[in-house]
Amino acid sequence: MVFQRRGHCSPARHSRSAPVLGAAALTLAMLASGCSEPPPPAPEPTGQQMERAWRVAVGSDRLDRTVAEIYAQALNSHEAPTVVVRQEDTAAELAAALARGERPANAETDGDDADDRYELVVSRTVGLAEELDPEGYAELTVPEGETGVGPAAEPEELTELIEAQLEQAELFDPTAAVLRSSLHLTSVTAERAGIEDDDEEDLSALSDECADLVVGVSSAVPGAGSALEETYDCTPEELRSENESTLVELLITAEIDAAVFSASHPSALEHALVSLPDARSAFPQEQYAPVVSLRIADDVPGVVEEVSQALDDEALVTLRRLIDGDDGLQPEDAATYWLVEEGLLAEPDNWG
Repeated sequence: MVFQRRGHCSPARHSRSAPVLGAAALTLAMLASGCSEPPPPAPEPTGQQMERAWRVAVGSDRLDRTVAEIYAQALNSHEAPTVVVRQEDTAAELAAALARGERPANAETDGDDADDRYELVVSRTVGLAEELDPEGYAELTVPEGETGVGPAAEPEELTELIEAQLEQAELFDPTAAVLRSSLHLTSVTAERAGIEDDDEEDLSALSDECADLVVGVSSAVPGAGSALEETYDCTPEELRSENESTLVELLITAEIDAAVFSASHPSALEHALVSLPDARSAFPQEQYAPVVSLRIADDVPGVVEEVSQALDDEALVTLRRLIDGDDGLQPEDAATYWLVEEGLLAEPDNWG
């Protein structure tokens, strides 16, 4: 796998309560200081440093763990000792508890036990919005019948809803990447349906053919079948709900004709699938967003926002390729690899 390493010009560390420089002043400051080399990787905190370290809580999802590792390693390299701690709850549940100033659901003590405290959570915004304000989220996801727009909330609407519910935490900049679903089909099926693989086509291009197709939908996308029918007038001959790995296998073996699953899935590129975007917002679209306790929010280095900007759609595909399959990298190794290739971290000495 080959990547083009991007240049790195790290912003100065800052307090979020400090005045914001104007664009001209910021440009002059950067010209005066020059672009810095990326910082070297920092060893994981131990001993007394471990006791003082910030903790990023994360659930079991492999991609979530990788993104959490990226933020933690970036903070470590900027003299902010940070570790990732696995929890039984989902990231959304952990972030909601942090936002309300509550202890984790699995905490076993009433004291400030280092084993169950955490100061940061990197959560997906759909789950967090629904966890913090179920009624508000439900209002955001009512389909716009007259316009043909589906039930998915816009990413900006989700962040606004989340920010309105935060009591003991702050929402930092979400990632540039937006996690979306697309309808994928093989080039053979696309040619038969008269669909060209170009930027002008979207999921509505399949509506006329839909009644003759067997379509799979990801079990991770709630209500995908109904959304497909109501938003795109697509009622397949047969609808199958499976996990993403199974859908890919069924698709490339021609057992199904098309499948709705995440747009960033590495198999879309590997198998040269034709992907039709969800232009009418039928399916959920979300970002990763760092939720940070107010206890430390003003002390967090600016590298957190830099990482969020760098984690774009292309980065998401790259990360999923790195961790995909039985031979994929572990989340911490994939995080290091991406940070180095992105120019946010110097190459470790042991890479030779």
